[in-house]
Amino acid sequence: MKRTLCILFALLGVAISLSAQQVEVGSKAPHISGVEWISDTPQLGGRFLMVEFFHSSNDDCKAHINTCNSLSHTFLDQMDVVMLTREPSEQVASLLMHEYQFFYVASDEEGTMFRAFGANHVPYAVIVNPKGVIVWTGNPWTLNVEIIENIITQ
Repeated sequence: MKRTLCILFALLGVAISLSAQQVEVGSKAPHISGVEWISDTPQLGGRFLMVEFFHSSNDDCKAHINTCNSLSHTFLDQMDVVMLTREPSEQVASLLMHEYQFFYVASDEEGTMFRAFGANHVPYAVIVNPKGVIVWTGNPWTLNVEIIENIITQ
């Protein structure tokens, strides 16, 4: 009996962890809410949206800031880009906010949006179409202008 209960609890744990994995392409995207906007607050909806999950202790995240900004500028008229971190705003504002920045920045200290999007690691990004459906997920280092153009024109 004890062994059966242990197996059941183990299976339940696996099921819960699997349900907490990344969101899937084709599923409805969570609405971004409950965050502290460090930048201006965007008017989200009706355009493509890229959410990039960030942490300043991750060298890949820090190295991707300029690329993220470049992609944001390239698709300024077609896609909003939000850099989302679990760090306090005062800790990352100087790193993420600069004069020629084309993306939005928000702090999600409680991790609500990280959990909603299934962001279990960084860097991680999700692209949402204007209908609110997830059309791409993965490591943002794999994104480039051509891939985003293909996503937007599909």
